[in-house]
Amino acid sequence: MKKTNYILTDCTDPYKNLALEEYLTFREAEDEVTMYLWQNAHTVVIGRNQNPWRECRVEQIKEDGCRLARRISGGGAVYHDLGNLNFTFIAREPLYDVDRQTQVILRAVQMLGIQAERTGRNDLTIDGMKFSGHAYYKSEGYCYHHGTIMLDVDSSMMAKYLNVSAAKLKSKGVRSVRSRVTNLIDHRPGLTVEDLKEVLIRAFGEVYGEAGFEAPVEQPIPLEADPELEALIRKYSSEEWRYGRRIPFDVEFDERLDFGNANVQLHIDGGRIEDAEIYSDALMTEIFKRLADALTGVRYDAEALRSLDLAGIARDDEERKIAAAIIDLTVSKME
Repeated sequence: MKKTNYILTDCTDPYKNLALEEYLTFREAEDEVTMYLWQNAHTVVIGRNQNPWRECRVEQIKEDGCRLARRISGGGAVYHDLGNLNFTFIAREPLYDVDRQTQVILRAVQMLGIQAERTGRNDLTIDGMKFSGHAYYKSEGYCYHHGTIMLDVDSSMMAKYLNVSAAKLKSKGVRSVRSRVTNLIDHRPGLTVEDLKEVLIRAFGEVYGEAGFEAPVEQPIPLEADPELEALIRKYSSEEWRYGRRIPFDVEFDERLDFGNANVQLHIDGGRIEDAEIYSDALMTEIFKRLADALTGVRYDAEALRSLDLAGIARDDEERKIAAAIIDLTVSKME
């Protein structure tokens, strides 16, 4: 019979928590689904392909002792404090089911007497205001779906640390990041993180029980001394991972496209692209590096760019559409 497990942690270090998330993902058994609940203290977390200097006020973050972290999933930058509870659903294909996983969050909120719904590409909302944002990761059949649940987050810190583009806000029909979010405590006064964990575990059992899974069983946290987990903690805490590389670019443009934001930086020398970086808050993760690598060495003209073999770069139709949109955008900026 298929199993469900849950893991709770009182660690609030983002580098350890993100490392554990990746560690658990690649050790998930074929017949189980795991729900991991965790919190980060005073942290900004950016998506896999984001540029921290564009998405965040990096110097303000450093000055205030806030921590900057980068995850391996796509999506945009988020602020975490202890008024926020993070969840991660970990599963191998074919047990990975975003709709069912999302239903666990909605069922838990309903248990609290709050009506919520799924809107947009990756948000859960109450009366049109976001309380939970989601992102996703897949690699060779190993998958996770994670996100935030805003219980009592200090929204002033979002405005202080995050640079949300005007184009993104306009696409969502709001004026500021603070105006588009809400806390669960505003709809259920007195709610605590422990209350929220309890209803999430109950909802997890109900939703998966209806699909024939065994009742959830709590699992212990792996020992931090495991060499592979230690290596992941070093990765997530390293400046190289958190800030990424910076190239000397001659051309830069930024545009809001159907899949999300695209920020393209190109270093041009002798009429050729000598280096490229592509940043995005798209939920897809791998296509941007492959496309940047493919652009390197190509002549900087429309014919050469349009001649790129997208079938050799993209692994599926969605990636192909993203690559084609970025090529079209690059060519349009030449005109």
